[in-house]
Amino acid sequence: MKIQDIKTQLETYERTFPEAAVRAAMAQREAMTPLLLECLQATADDPHRVAQTEGAMLHLYAMYLLAQFRERAAYPMLVKLFSTPGEVCFDVAGDLVTEDLDRILAAVCGGDVDPIKGMIENREVNEYVRSTCLRALVLLVARGELERASVVAYFRSLFNGKLEREGGFLWGSLVVACCDLYPEELLPDIERAFEENLVDTLFIGRDSVERAMSEGKEQALRSADRKGPLEDTVSEMRWWACFREDDRKAAHQAPTIAHGAGVKAAKVGRNEPCPCGSGQKFKKCCGR
Repeated sequence: MKIQDIKTQLETYERTFPEAAVRAAMAQREAMTPLLLECLQATADDPHRVAQTEGAMLHLYAMYLLAQFRERAAYPMLVKLFSTPGEVCFDVAGDLVTEDLDRILAAVCGGDVDPIKGMIENREVNEYVRSTCLRALVLLVARGELERASVVAYFRSLFNGKLEREGGFLWGSLVVACCDLYPEELLPDIERAFEENLVDTLFIGRDSVERAMSEGKEQALRSADRKGPLEDTVSEMRWWACFREDDRKAAHQAPTIAHGAGVKAAKVGRNEPCPCGSGQKFKKCCGR
């Protein structure tokens, strides 16, 4: 399949998964990489335009394919895109933000985690992206690409000044990340965060920390990388709800969270009241 034909088939959402085109893109890595990087750069430069483009999909294929290719040139583009303040990252990438961005960043960073740390510490970055960056560090440890001690030390610095001391989702995510690494050295910091009500105990409680301790370090690290490295874009994307007839029908019954992105499942809007009746926004409640 010619490169232009691949691009045409991947450019917009056409209801069915373009498996032949994706496989052709995977097979022609050298020729496809510049095109995918160009698309990702354009998305990073003007994410609002992409978010407003109905059915835009090439940028999503680009993220998965470039991660599969371990293409380090994609890294600064992803950092720029997902450092955009507010909700635009969800308008552009939909569920990818919370489901696979950690694996994508881990695949392309080449061991350079300073930009990931920069996003974690940047209060302007969306809290879900910051949480994803915490998970990316955990994945790199679980895969033997980062020393556990260095990430434990970094997490300690977050507990002790690098993270704003305002309770919320990110503090819970930090505790979860510590549990995934085995939290032994960080127990005093975790306990102090609970005592200061920085951690939402509806998200994670002390019992989860105790359970992580009881499982041991080796089991924690084995469990941390549940999905494994991103190695096959076809298997990663073809199951998305937008490509399945039954889920497309269901999608008509509820709003989705993205305009340009191909959304994996019908969802309540992240800023809408949670349907469970808690009175909280969906993203703060069951949307977690």
